[in-house]
Amino acid sequence: MATPDDISWWRGRLSNRTPPTATTSVRAPRERAQSSGAGAFLALADDGRQYWVKVPGNEQGNQVLVNEVIVGELGRLLDAPVRERVLVTIPAAITGWAEFPIPSSARPLLAHGSLHLPNAIDADELRHTRRGQNTERQAALVGLWDLCVGEDPQWLYETSAADAVWSYDHGLWFTTGEGDWDEGVLAKLLDVVATLPNIPRAIDKPRLRAMAADIRGLTPEALLSMMSAVPVEWGTDDRDLEAMAWFLFRRRGPVADRLERRADDRSDRQPTGRAS
Repeated sequence: MATPDDISWWRGRLSNRTPPTATTSVRAPRERAQSSGAGAFLALADDGRQYWVKVPGNEQGNQVLVNEVIVGELGRLLDAPVRERVLVTIPAAITGWAEFPIPSSARPLLAHGSLHLPNAIDADELRHTRRGQNTERQAALVGLWDLCVGEDPQWLYETSAADAVWSYDHGLWFTTGEGDWDEGVLAKLLDVVATLPNIPRAIDKPRLRAMAADIRGLTPEALLSMMSAVPVEWGTDDRDLEAMAWFLFRRRGPVADRLERRADDRSDRQPTGRAS
């Protein structure tokens, strides 16, 4: 009899899922990101907040939006510092904006929004580890990165809150250069050891252990719920989403083991390197 360790167990588990819908709508675009392969842009939404929006059909492909949902949902469940995410409707009239990243559309679009952080400083390395709660926040990011085979590290530092670190722009995770994932790619990535580059020595070891316990405790029900948060409009087949749930379920034990070993390491040396 199949168990959740077998991919066959996951087949059809999403067949009756309720597709998610947008919770807000773009009221006005503000500006394009200076460097974004997906053409992200800042927009004011009907809920009064501003989001960095990625649209389907962008040059990096729709799967970068799917990755944003999955990593964002995992980060929320594991209490890792990822920016709040929403699904946002873009009215057809907005797609006529001169800087809109794809050709204008006659119909509304369902897009992904990442909550804007005003006056933030972005960097590609972990800094300010000993400030505020960053030693715990960065420990959580070490676990999230390994679980999701992180790529292209991008961090925001909240200057008004002791430089609290946030993770954002997860479009290229689950890759290591493999391109868009599917069941076959995920099978190749299953045993990858994804070590976050240049892990600071001061990260909090109790938080590493807590993160290990939370990752080890991920249930099939929780993972399937995350996959259900991905809109059908973006074109990722339910079969591939079921494979992603299986992938994360299978990785949770080895990732938790690695976090526990790091927490138990009494040496000053911290391993570094890219996912391999």
